[in-house]
Amino acid sequence: MRILLASLSIAFFVLSGRSSVLAQLPQSREVVFVETFSASEVALKAKGIGKEVDDAENDARKAAIYYVLYGGTDALLQTDEEKANFKRIENEFFDLANVNRYITFFGNEMLSRVRLRDGVKIEKFVRVDKEKLAQDLAKRGVIAARADLAEAVGNPVIMVLPEVPKGQSPIEALQNDSELKKGAEVIESYLSARKYNVEVPEQRQVLADLVEAQSSLSNIETDIVYQLALTIGADIYITYTVQIEKGKFGNKASVGCRAFETTTGRLLGAETGYSPERPSTATAALIEEAMNSAIDKTLARLDAYWKQDLERGQQYKLIFRIVGEYKDLFEIGDAVEEVLKKNFTNSRQLAATERALDYVIWQREHDTPTKLYRALEKAINAHPTIRKNFAKLKRISVNRKLLLLAIDNAQE
Repeated sequence: MRILLASLSIAFFVLSGRSSVLAQLPQSREVVFVETFSASEVALKAKGIGKEVDDAENDARKAAIYYVLYGGTDALLQTDEEKANFKRIENEFFDLANVNRYITFFGNEMLSRVRLRDGVKIEKFVRVDKEKLAQDLAKRGVIAARADLAEAVGNPVIMVLPEVPKGQSPIEALQNDSELKKGAEVIESYLSARKYNVEVPEQRQVLADLVEAQSSLSNIETDIVYQLALTIGADIYITYTVQIEKGKFGNKASVGCRAFETTTGRLLGAETGYSPERPSTATAALIEEAMNSAIDKTLARLDAYWKQDLERGQQYKLIFRIVGEYKDLFEIGDAVEEVLKKNFTNSRQLAATERALDYVIWQREHDTPTKLYRALEKAINAHPTIRKNFAKLKRISVNRKLLLLAIDNAQE
């Protein structure tokens, strides 16, 4: 009998403890994203459940925070490791006093109210300071701080330009179109507020050797936005479109925002943002409203991309020209591939012709492009095939993560 009572007591204690843990988490998980209100805040419609209206309102606050942490495609907790880290502090984090630190606005108006059998469910507008929440999680070691991510992957540079047809100049488009200029200003302001490293192209022109190197790998029309990103040394470039439409009651803006990995051209994220239809509102304000939503979601993709890249190391683009006369041009290409596979974490060939090779590599050993070049020079020049052909690796241009190189056996 004593054993039975003891077992019941233990069971009651365990269940009570579990109930206490669950009591801190929101009962409701029903949240709808409304808009990105600013560079740091998101606006949501959150539902809460409780015995009384006050209890339901507090639950709505918690539900809003839960959504920012776990919900949607752009949650703050992205990896399994981050979710596991947060689980250790989850209960204390959802203490109402802590939750309220991140609520910047809680609407007075009740959007809906439903009477339940043992309580009530309500819905309200809530604004959450997503950036402050992210910073606090980084301080507690739950997620990686953006500054740490940037340092780990080589302090990536981001460039912003409008999307234009191939062959047209995006800089001219910025100069001649006030709506496109406003779009660039909004994105650059957003990036600066989030402490990203932003490079403004201004009047820089495409370097002739880069255009020549790229065109030698394909016959497609030159993409000037891509070439500018390579020239400046941007790791990521963001393109965008702006469209103003007339509705029944006023104007509204729609914007498209896409982020690309410069070295490979890989699409990292694409989002579309809209402003509500508003009468007598300046076009610039509509563009800013629409762009805030699009860029916030796009940047979430960039953070996820950086976290994935940490596993493989820093990424570099290598373009080789094969200069001079050789009995077999293809054996030179084979030698280069052997060196890259042997000496670096990972490598991928993007394009190849008889006289040009385009690779992306990942490596962890060398912390500057100059050190990487020296190691590459030593390895390639020591390869038996390169030595047999009296060739040497030469540097044409080293620009951040883009190395333009030549394998040359021409007699000087």
